[in-house]
Amino acid sequence: MPTSYHTIFSFSATEPTPLLKDFETFCHYVEHNAFTLGKASGFIPYKPLAELNEMMTHPQMGNTPRTPQEYYPLLHLFYHLALAGKLFQKAPHKNQTRLQVTPRLAAYRALTPAEKYFFLLETLWMDCSLAELSGRRDSFSITLSLHAFLEKICRLKPNEPWDRADQSLAYISFDIPPPALLSFSFFGWYQLERNEASRRHDSLKRFFPVARLVPTQLGLTLAKILLQHRPLEEWNLPNLRSAGFLPNMPETRAIAATSFLELFRPLCAKDELRNTLPREIPQTTRGNFIFKVSVAPKIWRVLALSSKHTLHDLHRMIQSAFKFDDDHLYAFYMDNKWYSENRFEDPRGSEGPFADEAELGELGLTAPQTFLYHFDFGDDWRFEVQLLEIKTDEKLLKQPRLLETHGKAPEQYPNAERDW
Repeated sequence: MPTSYHTIFSFSATEPTPLLKDFETFCHYVEHNAFTLGKASGFIPYKPLAELNEMMTHPQMGNTPRTPQEYYPLLHLFYHLALAGKLFQKAPHKNQTRLQVTPRLAAYRALTPAEKYFFLLETLWMDCSLAELSGRRDSFSITLSLHAFLEKICRLKPNEPWDRADQSLAYISFDIPPPALLSFSFFGWYQLERNEASRRHDSLKRFFPVARLVPTQLGLTLAKILLQHRPLEEWNLPNLRSAGFLPNMPETRAIAATSFLELFRPLCAKDELRNTLPREIPQTTRGNFIFKVSVAPKIWRVLALSSKHTLHDLHRMIQSAFKFDDDHLYAFYMDNKWYSENRFEDPRGSEGPFADEAELGELGLTAPQTFLYHFDFGDDWRFEVQLLEIKTDEKLLKQPRLLETHGKAPEQYPNAERDW
């Protein structure tokens, strides 16, 4: 770490911002209030959002009882931090999905305020998909824009305003989506003043016209350290995954095994920054994977494949199980969100990463995880894939197997003319 940073920073539930206080309020509410996530978006529904918003130190103003999660930037950030940090997980409940507490939440609560702050910062920097956070598909362009933005901020002095007299400030909201831009302000890196003259009814989601930005000493210090030692485009794991780096590749394993805290210990009082939650180092799982593949609530198949089989093998098995013709392109969306960048594509496509390169045992799958299979983008066949079990005590299957059939398979081309 550079020796030029000598400032000692203090962290509490409300300093440098109310981030930790509000995040604990968020976690407590989600832990003790059962609600189902939106079926299409996977986000928190309207009523809990409105209630949570009122509990925040600075509630988001101007929202209605039917304002979606993306319009609550702080709560939207907390949702992604809670999942990416694995404090909560999505769990099936009566054909719906809820947020379920994991044992890591108790471990998080046992940390000091400084440790909580840097754990959440690590989660944002390394584990959150900036594309998902921002409602876009291309995380690489967002990470590059953020890098350039932070580099420019680092040329300023603490509390030195950057205002709209600088024309480049006007373009920030177009290059960096509001959720990413606002997230670092919630961490106390800078203060943002919105250009109300450019305000539109949908602007909070689509862009954030900045009139003035004032960096803090904390923000400048942390940004300089991270840009030098943990450049976002090289250390954000979802960004690497979108470029085709699988979880158990040497590059991603090395990143997962590298300490994040050691960079910041000199910035905190003695013993304030010693521990964090353990980062999972991806391991190859050996065994037979049992999947339930559903095309409708009462139409599903149970398939078995070994850890050595690929997602392309799973694709071919789904085609066979539902008696489809393998005559169109397909994709798997591993985060259970349609059209997300966390996907593996048909090897006949042009973008990648490709499904025939993704062995099941290398993907870090855990039961009862679900993901999505999309076949024939024109006719739009959509399947839900749920991992029911990994049998690690069995001999590996040489060929995939169909274990159960439930419901009549739909016709692939129901409106096609028959050749009599």
